[in-house]
Amino acid sequence: MRNRNRITTAALLALALAGALGCVSSSGTTYVHPAADLGAIRKVAVLPFVTLGQDKTAGAKVERVFLVELLALGVVEVVEPGQVSQLFTSEQLGAADTLSTADLQRIGQSLGAEGLFVGTVVDFEDKRLGTAPAPEVTIQLRLVEVATGTTAWSSSESRSGARMKSRLLGFGGESLTEAARELIREQLETLVR
Repeated sequence: MRNRNRITTAALLALALAGALGCVSSSGTTYVHPAADLGAIRKVAVLPFVTLGQDKTAGAKVERVFLVELLALGVVEVVEPGQVSQLFTSEQLGAADTLSTADLQRIGQSLGAEGLFVGTVVDFEDKRLGTAPAPEVTIQLRLVEVATGTTAWSSSESRSGARMKSRLLGFGGESLTEAARELIREQLETLVR
């Protein structure tokens, strides 16, 4: 009888762990233009991120996280965000994802950048799975070559659900910002490979 209880307990624990492991899902797609020379892009500007979700401040929040992660890589020079903001204000430019190829090229030339990052925050929502935080985050990034106006690199990553630790222990867990930071790191890794 004892062995049967141990086997039952072990089986239940294994199921619980398998279920907890399956709670965080992550998916993504990356594109690199076949003719793109990503190594030739030495100076970039990060355009204001667009928000598609309900939290209209999500774009600005994720943009700041993206800037820090991009700077931490140390592989490109980044135009000061204030210069980008000043240009968008003075020229009364619309959302970055609505700009034409000619607009993007002109902006890049004005900023002295060889590449422009265009970001869209599709999902940025703090959900709960029981008591555990289960952030829903989807970020789409593009790197536009200023010289040609083409998208040299693009990445879309999503993460949803609670981490195993928070599901099993009922505390801790990943904040929206931490989930965004992890997604951005994964996306930038595909760029610098």
